[in-house]
Amino acid sequence: MPTIGQDISNRAACASLKHALDLARREAQANAAVKFSSHLDRMATSMANQELSAVEIVELLRQDAEKWKNEGLSCVGCC
Repeated sequence: MPTIGQDISNRAACASLKHALDLARREAQANAAVKFSSHLDRMATSMANQELSAVEIVELLRQDAEKWKNEGLSCVGCC
């Protein structure tokens, strides 16, 4: 049976680890948001420069959504 001091130490270590994991998750989410925002901006610029029709833009967006979905699914369980 752990002593009171060991119990307090274990709780502190657990809280510290939880804080570090929460921080890492927030950083990963922020990085993903910046990456996706930049990607959308590049796509919009490219579409405007090519003067694509609405139908072409919708098709490109659908293809891109499928690509991002597959990329996300391929990472399930890799972390």
